[in-house]
Amino acid sequence: MAALKGLGFDLRSLEVFVATAQSGNMTMAANQLGLTQSSVSQTLSSLEHNLKVTLLDRSVRPVELTVAGRYFYDQSCHLLAEAEKTHGVMTKSSFQKLHLLRIAMVDSLATSLGQPLVEVIKRHTENWTINTGRSHMHAQALLSRNVDIIISDDALENNDHLSRYRLLREPFVLVIPSKFASQFQALQQVAEKLDFVRYSNDSLIGVTIERYLRRLDMNVPIRMQLDNTFAVLSSVAAGLGWTITTPLCMFQYGLNNDKLTCLPLPREEPFYRNLTLVCRHNELGNLPHILAEDSRQIINERFFPQIRDALPWLDKELYAG
Repeated sequence: MAALKGLGFDLRSLEVFVATAQSGNMTMAANQLGLTQSSVSQTLSSLEHNLKVTLLDRSVRPVELTVAGRYFYDQSCHLLAEAEKTHGVMTKSSFQKLHLLRIAMVDSLATSLGQPLVEVIKRHTENWTINTGRSHMHAQALLSRNVDIIISDDALENNDHLSRYRLLREPFVLVIPSKFASQFQALQQVAEKLDFVRYSNDSLIGVTIERYLRRLDMNVPIRMQLDNTFAVLSSVAAGLGWTITTPLCMFQYGLNNDKLTCLPLPREEPFYRNLTLVCRHNELGNLPHILAEDSRQIINERFFPQIRDALPWLDKELYAG
């Protein structure tokens, strides 16, 4: 096996080094590994040359480790143990659980339904990480292999070799301070009298809402641009203006806030957000499908009932899947 480019060693050279360090004798190491003494000597010399350090003190018998050699011995034992573990898993075809699953998702989903989602993930992985952040950063992380799955409002539809499982379709809604609810019932009225509290223009939800307003030919002055749902809805609750958001974002903030009133947007211009689980083809077996099904069940059981109680007019507008 050729040495990995730039590392200066491969698993075979590590085996030779560890066997020599443990036995203190190149001949014994050669017999143990089924090699000749000269090949062991040559492997060790090449290893030291490639790493540019002396690993063994050959002036004493049995040979001893140098300081650098002791560090490299510990690391070599660890790498060989991991290689042996990996070999065992591969030969037994034991892939029921992934060693590590890295997921990035929109914060509205992570903060509102994170606990049951984590329980689902734990059942299928040995180790896992979840992070939130901007949707465009999630997309880049998936494409650069820094995460394995994203749950995002960006389905990366222009990219091949990806699998997609829609989890939720939800309408965007108009949110205004409750103290103005008796005065305004339509988007145009609200926009004429109150300031618009925007999501920042470097977020996908913010960009999506701006496109919607342009489709309606609405030129809304820029007053406030905020980074997250909590800041946006807190500002609306304080009476600073109105916003457009989604039911899941309302759920994240708290549906029982009596300072907020949620209203439908104009029906002549339907406006929805899709949250989609996206992953690379085939790498994760049937795990994405399982996670998607379990996530839809969580949405149906934990999210929809509360939304329907608080905002019954949204009942037919929500869809899991």
